[in-house]
Amino acid sequence: MPAWLEVLLNLSGYAGFVALASRGASQADESAASRICGEES
Repeated sequence: MPAWLEVLLNLSGYAGFVALASRGASQADESAASRICGEES
């Protein structure tokens, strides 16, 4: 496997991980915020 292809795969895998992690964090933040608002009211 050429070195440039390995680097490309590593970068795309890292970008996918960051995208999934940020999407999961935003969903968790929304649910936590809705729970806090629900408890206060």
